[in-house]
Amino acid sequence: MKILRLILGDQLNQKHSWFDSVDEDVTYLMAEMRQETDYVKHHIQKVTAFFLAMSDFKEELSGKGHQFIYLKIGDTRNPQDLANIVEKYCHATNAKRFEYQFPDEYRLDKQLKQIAKSLDIETKAVDTEHFYTDRYELKNFFSGKKQLLMESFYRMMRKKHGIMVENGQPEGGKWNYDQSNRKKWKGEPEIPHERGFRKDVTQLVEEIKKAGVVTFGQVDPEHFSWPVNRTDCLSVLNYFCKELLTHFGDYQDAMHTKEKFLFHSRLSFAMNSKILGPKEVIDKVLEHYHEKKEEIHISQVEGFIRQILGWREYMRGIYWKEMPKYAQLNKLDNKNPLPDFFRLEIPK
Repeated sequence: MKILRLILGDQLNQKHSWFDSVDEDVTYLMAEMRQETDYVKHHIQKVTAFFLAMSDFKEELSGKGHQFIYLKIGDTRNPQDLANIVEKYCHATNAKRFEYQFPDEYRLDKQLKQIAKSLDIETKAVDTEHFYTDRYELKNFFSGKKQLLMESFYRMMRKKHGIMVENGQPEGGKWNYDQSNRKKWKGEPEIPHERGFRKDVTQLVEEIKKAGVVTFGQVDPEHFSWPVNRTDCLSVLNYFCKELLTHFGDYQDAMHTKEKFLFHSRLSFAMNSKILGPKEVIDKVLEHYHEKKEEIHISQVEGFIRQILGWREYMRGIYWKEMPKYAQLNKLDNKNPLPDFFRLEIPK
């Protein structure tokens, strides 16, 4: 049976079970879309990173034998609308089934359900196989409780997944070292140079501009420094463990006018695009910590894990618990647009 599988720009997980074997009856569909660049205004570096990562993902998996249809932002075959794209290429591939992974936005979730309903072929939605939790695990955990305390959720996650837990108790005797994670950086210790890259994305940036995509921010197109494929992302993860983890927890809440990244991992894009999964990131950090316990205090590691296993999973759960009303909440009763300085510009 011919199958068309849609891959969104933030679903670049090569480890997904979809790719366990090559099937000549399966075609993967990816598209750079104005629908996704225009629903809100994005930073030029974000748009560039996603398009570059999508292209690298397609090239990597095509090289392993998987069949792809890839539509660039300026492609004349690209109708720029998800519903039109899916319908068009279901017919073009003679697909008898359309499949997609659950998206992480309510907007897209609603749209994909409508698209699936409109098709005259079989449809199937599958998990992204990325997060520790499913969409509604947090909602079920807090059912009947008066407060939505992240700390309660975080402790449950530690116990459930056996992370830094010994006989049901926290490794080191404390669940949370947040009090140790609030230091100001005053010039010492020395911050290692970022594990960056120097990719020339001049052509891609020109394609984005030519397509009429409106962005904000700046990019150095000859020295694009973000990791956009699995090799890059694993390199950044290894560098973080070896060079930055030692002081991460101490300064995880710090900011400084002369330093862009301090001891942060720079792995957000790697995980938000699903190139790396949270479990493999945490497993790697714990592996390094257990090898270097004499050099790395537990507060550095716990602070990092709390951001991923606690805060990241918690905020995703809150989103799915509260949507769609969540998008309209205005607890501070703000009536004015945010000033331009809220769009933080990272200096060169």
